[in-house]
Amino acid sequence: MKQSIKHIWFDFSETIIRLDKQAHEKLRYGSYAEIVGKAVTPELVEEYESLFKVHKSHSAIFASLGLPDGYWSERYASADPSALLKLANPNIPDVLNRLREIVPISIFSNVMAEKFFPALGIESAWFTYILGPKEVKNPKPALDGFKLMIELSNLPAENILFVGDSVEKELKPAKSLGLLTALMWNTSPEADYCFQDFEDIVKLVT
Repeated sequence: MKQSIKHIWFDFSETIIRLDKQAHEKLRYGSYAEIVGKAVTPELVEEYESLFKVHKSHSAIFASLGLPDGYWSERYASADPSALLKLANPNIPDVLNRLREIVPISIFSNVMAEKFFPALGIESAWFTYILGPKEVKNPKPALDGFKLMIELSNLPAENILFVGDSVEKELKPAKSLGLLTALMWNTSPEADYCFQDFEDIVKLVT
């Protein structure tokens, strides 16, 4: 194992799983329409997307409307997993199970990722920590959760690798605190590492 990496933290949405875009849009626009008392129209969709540009996360949009911090995560978790998401790659459960024998692994997500684990063949016990909206009130890209990751890991930031799919929402805030970063499924000069397959992460730490 490379000495510098002593704990790996994963994002969940679009890193471990891929969302069904249409099902996800139907859920979020429908939830928003219900709250503001309007029908789902192109104008409402535009209104929602304008809010997303400001708040940078779905959880933060609903919190800005005065709803509990975990509202979107609860709504998301209550949906049918088979309709809403699938593994980004079929080998992910096997890789995570092997990886945890090499280095501690944890999850930091804006949603309650553990609610979806059974449908994905993933076990909560594989992760040292699972951080979600119950533990972190201000969702990514806020720094709160990243700071808590460092605190819980009880390691210098440079010994922690954060693996995510978004440069702006995840990698930049992580890097601002000194964490190592890996971009999944894409490439960017902003990331310390770029991976196209979860198997690449195992190769990195062995």
